[in-house]
Amino acid sequence: MPRTQQNLAMLRDTLSQILGNQKGRYTDTQIPELLFTLGLDDCTEYSSKRQHLQKSVEAANDAQRVAAAHKALELIDFPVLERDQLQELVWDDGTVPVIPGRYRRELAKALITTDLYMDRAGFEQVLSEFWRLDMMSVMDFTWSSPTLREEIVRHYIENPDWNSVTLLDKIGAFQSSHARFGRFIEALASSRVLPSEPAQRKFIEIVNGALRECGVHVVIGMGEDAFLTATLATIGSRKQSSPKNLIFASTKKPDLRLGNALDNDIEVMSDPTDVLIYDRPIASSGLLWRDLQTWYSQTYDIEESQAKSRLYRRLKACLPKSSPPQELAFESFFKAFTTAIPQLPVLLPEVWFHWDPQTVSQRGKEALLRSRMDFLLLLPGGVRVVIEIDGKHHYSDPEGLASPKLYAEMMMADRVLRLAGYEVYRFGAHELGLPDAEEMLIGFYRSLFERYSLRPAS
Repeated sequence: MPRTQQNLAMLRDTLSQILGNQKGRYTDTQIPELLFTLGLDDCTEYSSKRQHLQKSVEAANDAQRVAAAHKALELIDFPVLERDQLQELVWDDGTVPVIPGRYRRELAKALITTDLYMDRAGFEQVLSEFWRLDMMSVMDFTWSSPTLREEIVRHYIENPDWNSVTLLDKIGAFQSSHARFGRFIEALASSRVLPSEPAQRKFIEIVNGALRECGVHVVIGMGEDAFLTATLATIGSRKQSSPKNLIFASTKKPDLRLGNALDNDIEVMSDPTDVLIYDRPIASSGLLWRDLQTWYSQTYDIEESQAKSRLYRRLKACLPKSSPPQELAFESFFKAFTTAIPQLPVLLPEVWFHWDPQTVSQRGKEALLRSRMDFLLLLPGGVRVVIEIDGKHHYSDPEGLASPKLYAEMMMADRVLRLAGYEVYRFGAHELGLPDAEEMLIGFYRSLFERYSLRPAS
């Protein structure tokens, strides 16, 4: 999502004003050099140094102003109130992950178990860059009230009787903007504060564990100093709603009807064992195996100790007997994670996406097009991952000849799914018939979960 026009207008006015306030720090001959450094064009018509600075900002285009604001924050030591105001506008670029207060506090509690810094100077510098340490103070109504900086040094650094929850509360992290909180966490993960890759990874693992349920994770990169960089990002679209009807594991097209159209209640008119319908809310953590297992146990009155194996057999039984590659894809998923499966999103087979009550003879091929997904994973943050196993019938006619029409239909189906908010991964049946297919699938599943910071807890 791009910057809003309101953001761009406020950025223009604010940068113009606070840059104009710098008039006393630069001579008439120094201002053109400053403007050049900020990427702004010099202007020739002005009556004062303030006007000189302001008119250059106002004459720039939006892209120039955004770049100039970034550069100004790097180079100019603004008063803290002006710095914060400009920071908020620069950071408000439409990509900021939303981290509600509840999850900020849960993260703060989780961070009690680790040291927030190894480099004291870097830690204090990061605190100074994001918070008003010298303007805020503990209100004891005396003339000698210490600043927040002094309080942090005394109670968190030199004599640590504050924990991470108290520290984040004192600096205002629980009430700050999403951008300020997120960038502060990213900075705490940096090599300036933690000049040790194991320490960085430990910190990042804690962050991912605390923020996963609100759909946010850390994207890891490599910095110029060969240490890790951390960037918070939303896992998928936060606007993706929870599925209303999760119909899966069908051995054939089920006979369904709306028992209550107002409430969207679905009834199975054919043999109820032909299909499974998960009818519980799906949390922001996604649909985990343990959730599905509990639902299966309670819905079908099966002992919890037996539900795990019976559910696995039920899901496997729905796979087409004519598709050994699909069965391999299912089994490899469970081999990839073994004992960690209960805490991970479940691989749902034979999931209905487009269900048409009419038959093919009544409706035509549209009754089947985009009807089912081979596999579906519902990950944290509303991410929906589809895995398709493509046999020859996906791209060739009954005579075995390549069919551009079938290929085009398959691509169209992918577009429909992607526009509906799904990620689609396709495997060719030939690929899954090769000797190393199981190893390749296990590697794929692990890489997929690694991408979304869903590594199983050791």
